[in-house]
Amino acid sequence: MSEFTPPSRRQLEVSSCATVCTQPVPDSNRRSEFQNALSPAKRTAWLVRIAAAAFLLLSTACEEAQLQGLNPRERAELEKVFAEARELDDAGRYHEALVRYESILGLHPEFVSTRLNAAMAAYDSGQYQKAADHFEMLHKLGPTDWFVVRKLIQCYERLGRDEQVKVYRAKLDKLRQQKDGSLILKSYEGLTRDYIPMGTMHLIGYEFFEPKKHGRLWLFKLEDKDHATVSTFLLESTPYFDNAGHRLFCLAEANRGWMNVWHVGVEGRDYKWTRDFVIDCLQGKREPLVTRPLPSDYVNIAIPEVSGPPGEEAPPKPKSPNGP
Repeated sequence: MSEFTPPSRRQLEVSSCATVCTQPVPDSNRRSEFQNALSPAKRTAWLVRIAAAAFLLLSTACEEAQLQGLNPRERAELEKVFAEARELDDAGRYHEALVRYESILGLHPEFVSTRLNAAMAAYDSGQYQKAADHFEMLHKLGPTDWFVVRKLIQCYERLGRDEQVKVYRAKLDKLRQQKDGSLILKSYEGLTRDYIPMGTMHLIGYEFFEPKKHGRLWLFKLEDKDHATVSTFLLESTPYFDNAGHRLFCLAEANRGWMNVWHVGVEGRDYKWTRDFVIDCLQGKREPLVTRPLPSDYVNIAIPEVSGPPGEEAPPKPKSPNGP
């Protein structure tokens, strides 16, 4: 399946857990540091349909080793704080959830899944630098965890730190090219690159892997507060060139049964240029070049599906009102 329909965190593979737990953990053993406590079930930010728990969660052995040193009273207090954080997280009160996650980390910085939750809550509350700081710590513990690498790309995209985006994009490409790397990662068509709040809606920016093979570079999907797709923009190369020999690109939008062609020109190779252009379109600052009924196969072209590779179970497709 495509990375553009993000999997549940429970289904994502674990490449490493912590310094002392570096082997993949069976899904049935992926738990937080607290017994029967998992990450928040759903977020309303760019994770959209990503549910609780994923990369870098401690194995049962690691968890038990950490809990053995806690007295029953301290353990009960930590479980209570963690449960409160989960409840706030589920309610979309990310800043308050973050405060509680970080209060736990102040006492136990080795709790890896709590740090993952803190990183997510920081991002969802718009504290991108704090989210990046937490993800950097997780990356040090598990440098081959592509889930965390991808989140660092998104953090630094929001912070406008282009060099860091390039660094982690290169790391992600290297992980994809490893012979013994994740088959799920290899099956993905691209990655979630950006998440832009737009009033009660949000615009999700995607980057396609290996655009030279199929000509697609960027995809932007506008979703409402219920995560229903409002419109989809796709920028892809055309087989045409201008008089100077430069490749021409086309930006088209699928919107409620109609296709709008917004741009045909040499611009489009740059992600930020395309993102800003799409935002201008959504804000009514530009007029479409062409409007016509939407071809029936456009959404399938824009958001391709990829079957899971043999030998590795692919994450289940999340439910979506307008999902592919």
